Amino acid sequence: MDTPADHLATAIRERLPEGAQWRVRPTGDLHAVDVIGSAGAAGPVVAAAVTDDAHATDVLAHAWNRASELGATLRAVHVWTGLGTARCGFRSHPDRPPGADLLLSEALYEVLAADEVDAAEREILHDPDPARALRTLSTQVGLLVVAAASEPMTPDRPFGETVGDLIGRTACPLTVVL
Repeated sequence: MDTPADHLATAIRERLPEGAQWRVRPTGDLHAVDVIGSAGAAGPVVAAAVTDDAHATDVLAHAWNRASELGATLRAVHVWTGLGTARCGFRSHPDRPPGADLLLSEALYEVLAADEVDAAEREILHDPDPARALRTLSTQVGLLVVAAASEPMTPDRPFGETVGDLIGRTACPLTVVL
């Protein structure tokens, strides 16, 4: 029986350029998919892309587990576009850098123990294009962990626009969390 991770892996494979040398596989827990290219990891950091949607804790928890397995540092990252997120006609935080910092702090303290939060790095990137910012970040870290989509996924839309723009274009391995 195919799992949601199997379906996501298939959709990711279909998105990769023809002839691309990327391995795509569901993780052991079947809650994420690894997309691994031929480039080596740039550093001992696992970056978790945190947004103001319901997936922030899943992304952080998965990234924390991977960082622990790899003996790497966890870095919680938010791409601040300067716009916030539009929902129901209203813009939510983080529409300013302090909101982005608060978002990262809240997510970290929700997932990790206080001493683990102290050990984690935080980074706010400013770019109107989140995928571009994360591709640049991927040159500096060993693993980038992102949510599949901020909106509900469907068979016709197995991942969001940002993930679509990251597939096959990161310098480090990418993990897409369901």
